Amino acid sequence: AHKRNEATMDPRAGYYGASPPGGGGYSGGAASPSPSLDSVDMTPPVSPAHNPSTGGGMRRRHAGQTAPHGHRNGRHQQPGDDKYRKSRRAVRRLDMFPKVQEDYQVRTDRGGLVTLVGYGIALVLVLAEVANWASERGRVVEHTFVDTSLNKKMRVDMNITFLALHCDDLHLDAMDVAGDSQLNIVDTLVKKRLHLDGSLLSDEEIRVEANKNAKKDSEDQKFKQVGKLPDDYCGSCYGAEAKEGDCCNACDDVISAYKRKRWGSHDVVKSAEQCKREGRTSDSNEPKRMSKGEGCSLSGYMMFKKNAGNFHIAMGEGVERDGRHIHQFVPEDAPNFNSSHVIHKLSFGPDYGLDEDVKGRTSLDGVSKIVTEENGSTGLFQYFIKIVPTTYKGEQMIGAVAKPGQTTLETNRYFFTERFRPLMTDIIDEEHHEMGEKDGHAGAHVGGGTGTGTHAAQEHHKVQNSLLPGVFFVYEIYPFAVEVTRQSVPFTHLLIRVMATVGGIFTVIGQVLNFLGDGKKQKRRGR
Repeated sequence: AHKRNEATMDPRAGYYGASPPGGGGYSGGAASPSPSLDSVDMTPPVSPAHNPSTGGGMRRRHAGQTAPHGHRNGRHQQPGDDKYRKSRRAVRRLDMFPKVQEDYQVRTDRGGLVTLVGYGIALVLVLAEVANWASERGRVVEHTFVDTSLNKKMRVDMNITFLALHCDDLHLDAMDVAGDSQLNIVDTLVKKRLHLDGSLLSDEEIRVEANKNAKKDSEDQKFKQVGKLPDDYCGSCYGAEAKEGDCCNACDDVISAYKRKRWGSHDVVKSAEQCKREGRTSDSNEPKRMSKGEGCSLSGYMMFKKNAGNFHIAMGEGVERDGRHIHQFVPEDAPNFNSSHVIHKLSFGPDYGLDEDVKGRTSLDGVSKIVTEENGSTGLFQYFIKIVPTTYKGEQMIGAVAKPGQTTLETNRYFFTERFRPLMTDIIDEEHHEMGEKDGHAGAHVGGGTGTGTHAAQEHHKVQNSLLPGVFFVYEIYPFAVEVTRQSVPFTHLLIRVMATVGGIFTVIGQVLNFLGDGKKQKRRGR
């Protein structure tokens, strides 16, 4: 019997060969004889993945095989490759966005529609954020803090025109709650005489008037010295002439002319040359009467301490008496004080022109108040002013007006309310109304009414109130100051808000889709 030869595969030779008797391997000498067909196993190899008996052993063997030191996958391995692979694996573990293969992704019509809606909402909100960022840039911001500069002085700049008040009757006084007062401030203020139409008196007109006054004074002195009047003498009636060419040669003539005009004669008696000649001048302590026929422009500035108080232009000359501030004037002359005025400018501190963007800002600049017979002929105007110390800070806020190296600008803003009290008010004389009905005469009718009814037959009278005509500015200083800056919003704030907005929108959309059931349907389809 023949011995069966076992076929083996020499891994070095790469072919099947007959093993010599005794299980010997490859011989370096003569070639081995070819094996017979019945000794060769031609069964195809079974895949390790489908062979339950092997359990994938072949794959593990291949995976477990190691190449000789220094070689892998047919290339020479560098010493730093292991460190590189380890670092890549460490970075891969930090991936917060795990990938899903496209075969496991399911897209639905509802998801596409909601995504489109999300894009629209995101676009609208992003545009809103951009617009909000643009509006926030340069926005004026105010901060309040306690004011510690109460001991400093405050400057008031003004330009006020009195339309029918003579400069001789315009006196500016100031006082505060601490008892400090300034009477007839003239050193830092300028008065300019005006015509009643508001135009300035020319230098020539002022020179002519001065010459007339000088000539009149010389004539008065001449009359006093000579003691007799020239034959062609015609004394002035001082504006009270009934017709052109009337003469008032005696003091009584002057007084009579003033009575016909219903003017007070106390002041004219004091200054008329007829009365001086006759020795009938009044007491020199009698208050001055109001001058007429001109207006006055008051401009300039004044300084006072930062205490609550007031400054005013009122009738009569202000004096200090027994520690009190009083005005001397003749009560019956009060209607001749015309308090009509126009405030061109009033500021408490330098005006830098930085208040255009400040909300709630108010100013008296441009205020015009005119009194007429209907609203009492004249009266008391009161402006109650709240002064707020203000500091402008920041390069963006003051860069256009500040000096080099200057970082802050200090001034004062103010807010105000006003009140007017007329000098003359109407009253209804009930007693006269009854007497008129008894006598068969109706009183003065109102509104064109006729007959002897109730209100139609009542007579109206004007009564003078007890008040001082003038314009009063009553101010109060807040103990808190305001710091005004212009806000600067960097572009990174916009970027952060846009990213948060877009991310939040799609996160919410995902939660909505899960709530509507798209996620569960995808899981069921996957199963």
